[in-house]
Amino acid sequence: MTTDAHRIKLLKELLAERILVLDGAFGTFVLGGVFERHPKLKVVCVEADAGWVPHYMYRMDHAYDRHRYWLPAGTLTKMPSEYFRENVYTTFQDDYVAFQVRDLCNIKRLMWASDFPHSDSTWPWSQDIIAKHTVGMTADEKNLVLHDNVAELYHLSI
Repeated sequence: MTTDAHRIKLLKELLAERILVLDGAFGTFVLGGVFERHPKLKVVCVEADAGWVPHYMYRMDHAYDRHRYWLPAGTLTKMPSEYFRENVYTTFQDDYVAFQVRDLCNIKRLMWASDFPHSDSTWPWSQDIIAKHTVGMTADEKNLVLHDNVAELYHLSI
């Protein structure tokens, strides 16, 4: 039988693993010069929320500013955050913070998703959550995050 302590330990491990995987993957794409060499390449980060993006971009820039001369990051023609801002799309479900920090990200790379039918899905409360989280956003901003960005990325007509 699984105890609550065991469940909490598993959840902590899953969250820590997600952070390490994201950090490693996007650090490789950006600092490894993949986007420098392939500027039209687009990558989608799914099911990891997006409220963390501004801080991550800041930390990449900070590390690059301080350590690029002695770490094998190579020579980039732009700051790391600029590559992330242009080449990485992020999807999120119930992430109030993502809507609030949209000006610190590239709003054209944010994509809301319901994650249906998974257990982390916003369904059947999706419309309520969207209404609550998008208070203060313009109609154009809502359109970008809720459908226009995904349509542009995947060349869908809506």
